[in-house]
Amino acid sequence: MLRLKQLWKSEKKLVQYIEELKPKKILLPFGHGLGDNVMFLEPFNKLAETYPHIEFTLALQKGLGFEELEPDIIGDNKKVVYSSDLSYKEHSPEYDIIADIDFPMSEGQVEFTKGEYCCIHELGIPPVAGHRKLTKGVNRLIGVHFNITCLPESCNPDRDTAERIWNDILESGFIPIETHFLHVFANPVNKKFDFVDCTVRRVHPRVSTLIGLLQQCAGFVGVVSGNLHVALSVLPREKVFFLEKDFKLLSFIKDAGSVAHANVRDYKNEVKQWLATL
Repeated sequence: MLRLKQLWKSEKKLVQYIEELKPKKILLPFGHGLGDNVMFLEPFNKLAETYPHIEFTLALQKGLGFEELEPDIIGDNKKVVYSSDLSYKEHSPEYDIIADIDFPMSEGQVEFTKGEYCCIHELGIPPVAGHRKLTKGVNRLIGVHFNITCLPESCNPDRDTAERIWNDILESGFIPIETHFLHVFANPVNKKFDFVDCTVRRVHPRVSTLIGLLQQCAGFVGVVSGNLHVALSVLPREKVFFLEKDFKLLSFIKDAGSVAHANVRDYKNEVKQWLATL
């Protein structure tokens, strides 16, 4: 097994070692951030396509959340592993070559992209650049509305209950966004809760903007405000969660049973349970 360090600074590039040693399995530790990970995908795939008889393993830093993208980046002779320690101090006999990828950058030059520079100075293959199309995205955005314009005391959750709901969304791996627009009838009583760190309150209020926002959401959680009714007009019923207080949803829609709900006077983390079904 051959361990190659600082490959781009050496006289030989990776393909020269490949041609000389005829390896069957190569490990490429790549201890870089998300941006470099994305930029390296094109050179990595080009390298693997050039040598289809070699099994290439790309070792990425564990904890970046890149694991979910595997179907977008691996092929027949490629695989990806994740590790919190990419030093590989104990050389594994499983691989014929372990080639540390520095992914170098010539500061200030614009003749080559960083990906192309890696191809030329480190890998030794014709330069390729670009951003490989990533498709395995998961919508985690949840619209949230805690404030009704009229009768807020009868509909709005108190601050502590609202924070529990907000945290339930976060802890479930979703991204809550408050969909409260300050329209012409906005009630000054409905101040933003201090824990809300994602909101549209500074955005010019338009129904079309609210519709567009909700169309991008995986679900909606809210009181019986205009936002809820728009959500019921935009999203499937199973994607809407009603925060109930004094008013029942049956007062507004016939098939209220098709919408999940919880009483904010006695909240028992029902939102978290509902999110697990999405």
